[in-house]
Amino acid sequence: MTSSMNDSMRVVVSPSFPIERRDVDDFLGEFGPFNGRYVPRYPNDWVRRLLHHLDDIEIPPRDRAALYERLRREMKLCTIPVGWSWDDSKSWGRNVEEALSGSRGSIVVGDALDPSPYKNWSHEVGEIKRTRSRTWPFRGQVSDYVSLCVPLLVNSPSAYLVDPYFDPLSEKFEHLLVSLFDAIKGSECYRLGIITRQSACGNNGKKDTDKIRLETSEIENSLKRIYGHRVPKDRPLVLYLVHESKKDEQGLTMHDRFFLTNHGAISFGYGFEVGNQNQSMRNAFVVDENHHALLKKVYIDGVVGHSEGLLKAKNIAYPKGVTSIEVR
Repeated sequence: MTSSMNDSMRVVVSPSFPIERRDVDDFLGEFGPFNGRYVPRYPNDWVRRLLHHLDDIEIPPRDRAALYERLRREMKLCTIPVGWSWDDSKSWGRNVEEALSGSRGSIVVGDALDPSPYKNWSHEVGEIKRTRSRTWPFRGQVSDYVSLCVPLLVNSPSAYLVDPYFDPLSEKFEHLLVSLFDAIKGSECYRLGIITRQSACGNNGKKDTDKIRLETSEIENSLKRIYGHRVPKDRPLVLYLVHESKKDEQGLTMHDRFFLTNHGAISFGYGFEVGNQNQSMRNAFVVDENHHALLKKVYIDGVVGHSEGLLKAKNIAYPKGVTSIEVR
């Protein structure tokens, strides 16, 4: 698992990194879903250790309460779990040395007061900011797509693939979904959704003259046949078929492609096409906070929550209708 969406420059940080509150503010400004960069949650109780360390830093009581509330909301989203081994008899620094043995290109931030053999936060924060990137080349391979999405996927209770051309019945996308099923096992993600159009199902790779329109029952039967034995236990796959508005009507018409959760989103520009391109043919990029808020209203509230009859916000393109199919 990577500590950044494309792992171009991994950053590993001791949970005892801050000397003052400003260090924590700087950290939250560099990592998380809107920065596309994540710190390994190493050891597993990294967040608890950080809070324990902050008890020894002088912070006014009112400021401390506000800081702890912010950390409760954001800090876990800035970190991702990793499967590195941990030895309680060794220091954090020694454990990290062994975990990163043979790995190149990592920035490591040590403990605040004794960072040896690494440097402290104030020495490394400039390099961390310089190497941050919110856009990456995307070659269209399944492994690339999964590595980009996993940090969002494992920290979110539900995740959605938004693509008007996504055909869950094709072998090409079958491989992608099975890879995502493997990624959510043991994670906090309990629902994987596909938001697409009914016309996409069963038509991947077909010419316009050869395309067919499958009935909902045919799609459901095929979906259960392909994925019924592959969906992780208690983590359903849900297909949302959007009834689009016509071009001369108000409402949702799908075009762009996103990987979307309640905490953040990635745009894939030309779609989730998976192939074996030697050179990048497109970019993936982090969606900013304002755009993410809009995507949530359209797709999570408007499509996923369509049957709940939620109050509609003004100036939002909502679907005319949605057909849902669930596979467990």
